[in-house]
Amino acid sequence: MPRKVILAGILILSPFAFRLSPFPIASAQTSGPQFLLTWAAQNSYIPPDYAGKALPNQGSKITASVALVGANGQLVNIKNQTIYWYLNDAFVGGGIGMQTVTLTPFAGAPAYMTLKVELPDYNGNLLAHSIQIPVIKPKAVIEIQHVNGQFSSNPLVLTGTPYFFNITDPSQLSYQWSVNGQTPSSAENPETLQVNLSQGTPSNSVFAITLSITNPTDAMSAADSTNLTYTK
Repeated sequence: MPRKVILAGILILSPFAFRLSPFPIASAQTSGPQFLLTWAAQNSYIPPDYAGKALPNQGSKITASVALVGANGQLVNIKNQTIYWYLNDAFVGGGIGMQTVTLTPFAGAPAYMTLKVELPDYNGNLLAHSIQIPVIKPKAVIEIQHVNGQFSSNPLVLTGTPYFFNITDPSQLSYQWSVNGQTPSSAENPETLQVNLSQGTPSNSVFAITLSITNPTDAMSAADSTNLTYTK
């Protein structure tokens, strides 16, 4: 099974799973309007074919927006409402009609941040709603197409995929591969590892592969490793 599918499974099974909906909706009051509170990590990289949500790391910028939905399902005009924003109970912005805020995580990863929005005087009442946003570390994944960790192809070709780094292009990252403790020669595409086996390589030879990915801009890094067995 490809490792990218495994990664997606980890995210689905993690404690973050029930918080990853891009449109979390909760009711301020059982008979009142509903909050529509959304957020997105602006600069957290995910591969184009990744179906999950881009999660923020501790250096990410996060943009959050709020709207109210009335009982009739229509959006309520809150452009003239005072809106306050809090992150982990610390005030991060507010003002008339301030339906959007941009913020940076306070805590290191992994952690949860509590984002709260308040309308202090909505028809004479205080409306408030909170959600939790996960903050995670970047991930490095060695993509493996070989069943049961065995391969017979020569050369062995593997690809490293980054997730949740503060970049827009994976070529901005530094890739460091290791094969059985040895650093292979530099390749034209550093995200790809090619291992050329000699003709005398015995069957059941085990290759310990490690990958480290680093963002030179902020020094954030992630690593992955795997063992593959050569079978003739």
